Amino acid sequence: MSVSETHQPAGQRPVVTLGQAAWASMFVALYILAASGALVALGLSGVVDFTLATLLTAAFGSVTAAAMLAVYVHLFRRNSLTPADLGFRPPGLRILHLLWQIPVAIIVCMLAQGLFLGLLSLIDFDTTTARSTSDPLKDLGGLSTPLTAVVVLVVTVLTPLWEEVLFRGALLDGLSRRFRPFAAVVLSAALFAVVHLVLVGFAYLFMLGLALALLRRFHGNIWAPILLHAASNALVTLVVLTAI
Repeated sequence: MSVSETHQPAGQRPVVTLGQAAWASMFVALYILAASGALVALGLSGVVDFTLATLLTAAFGSVTAAAMLAVYVHLFRRNSLTPADLGFRPPGLRILHLLWQIPVAIIVCMLAQGLFLGLLSLIDFDTTTARSTSDPLKDLGGLSTPLTAVVVLVVTVLTPLWEEVLFRGALLDGLSRRFRPFAAVVLSAALFAVVHLVLVGFAYLFMLGLALALLRRFHGNIWAPILLHAASNALVTLVVLTAI
């Protein structure tokens, strides 16, 4: 056992190595690129005549399906892992702490984001343009009610599921084998924020990544960060729909 592993709470030893997590992450990225490329090819070739509504729905659906497939094949099957190995364990009464942990975490993330936007404004960074060009949810207003429901389902349920399995189930475990708990939590949060490629939302994503990792360690299962992630995505989606 490595020195870093001794810092894990009893009964919660990391199962996934950093190499396994990195390998799975690489294939998730490749699968997402392949799905996106297939949509672009279908649209440009005229095989499918996409409208804004069908393109947005197809993009969310295909990217999510590709990511979930990559996680299953290159994380679970390739390494013969079980759901329990990635943190799908029965929650105890401690899960009730989420009643205050989720709202506190979201409030802290929003405050950090507000401070970040304030700092960006001081250097004359156009945050309005950055938000409008980097947020695919801004086009939800052009969807029918059924298609909106599909996108909301993907964003609030399926996306938190596969992202938590990858980031808090695999990457956090892998980092915990190499680094002390504090460094592993911070690094996993930074990676989570960076891969979203949304500069203007970095502070919110980074703080959310910290909260998700801390919940993973506090509760000893992955259900806690999944629920916080789902609540955060639901709130963002609600704000976008209200604004539209």
